[in-house]
Amino acid sequence: HKGLSWRDEPCGFSEKQNVAFAQSQTYPVIHDATKVVKDSWAIVQHLDAAYPDKPLLTNRSYAHFINSWADTVVNVAIFPIVVGDLVERVRPQDKAYILESRGKRLGTTDFAAFQAKARENKGVANFRAALEPARRVLKDQKFLSGDAPAYPDYILLGSFLWPRTLSPLELLDKDDVVYAWRERMLDQFDGFARKA
Repeated sequence: HKGLSWRDEPCGFSEKQNVAFAQSQTYPVIHDATKVVKDSWAIVQHLDAAYPDKPLLTNRSYAHFINSWADTVVNVAIFPIVVGDLVERVRPQDKAYILESRGKRLGTTDFAAFQAKARENKGVANFRAALEPARRVLKDQKFLSGDAPAYPDYILLGSFLWPRTLSPLELLDKDDVVYAWRERMLDQFDGFARKA
């Protein structure tokens, strides 16, 4: 978005040593010159402050709201309907970590049964209903941020990318404006996200 050069380092769930330099247990983490920053919201604030001459990623209040909504509503609604697929498709070296960490969260390690129950109990419909705030905005504009994507679009896209890489479940109907938005986002930057 800012036109900066960068190098990515894909990491698995159990490869905590890759983010130890940042005193972090979670991703994402960036190392920008001498500055280490962890957490999506902290990273976007850093990038806007460090590179104000480049296109801004945020309208701070709006972007912070979208970030919080994605974390506490969207991701929470996705998790139960794809957790079984996660366990089946995670890298072998990450499986024990997923079983332990997600098992504690759910109170079970029978993720397939948990996922099946969530899907039976309107989990997909509940997830789609959680997207209504985005749907209302996207009826009138191409991106959450207006005519071009910015951080609100990127953080919500992130919520779609992790299930997209591990679950065959189609989260959206093709006639949903959020589906069309997701397709536009997947095509950004020469299809970078679509290739994930």
